[in-house]
Amino acid sequence: MSFETAYSGIGRLDRLSYRDTVVHRLDPRAKVVATLLFVVVVVSFPKYEVLSLLPFFLFPVLIGALGDIPAGFIARKVVAVSPFAVFVGIFNPLFDPSTVAIAPGVSVSAGWVSFASILVKFALTISAALLLIATTSFPGICRGLRRLSVPALFVSQLLFLYRYIFVLME
Repeated sequence: MSFETAYSGIGRLDRLSYRDTVVHRLDPRAKVVATLLFVVVVVSFPKYEVLSLLPFFLFPVLIGALGDIPAGFIARKVVAVSPFAVFVGIFNPLFDPSTVAIAPGVSVSAGWVSFASILVKFALTISAALLLIATTSFPGICRGLRRLSVPALFVSQLLFLYRYIFVLME
């Protein structure tokens, strides 16, 4: 991915956040709390759970559809950062060679199951975070964080980062 492509992606996420849909009009605090709870619940699943995580794809699909966010754009962003998740889990099949029965008479390495679980959790959490940014302006997220009693110093740092990332990219 080139620098120009990455820059236009950040700008596009910012532009998407100012649309006027039912999701965009929700209170930023509600969206931040819902996304945080979603991430905590997804991450809390055991490492050998894959099929139990699949219904959680309903949340990003619903938010994306109600917010009129292009699914292909979010999917490309998730794929662009997926090498990090692949790198984290790629050695699981080597470190966890025990077998797990996934169906009667069918067993696979537990490492492959945990690797799949890492990838699914990654896709769910990153897509939820991207959809939060695409449906709420970053200043709106920061205002919501501040009203949720997040320390002002932390919120100010986020706002400075947001403001100057565009300046640095220019």
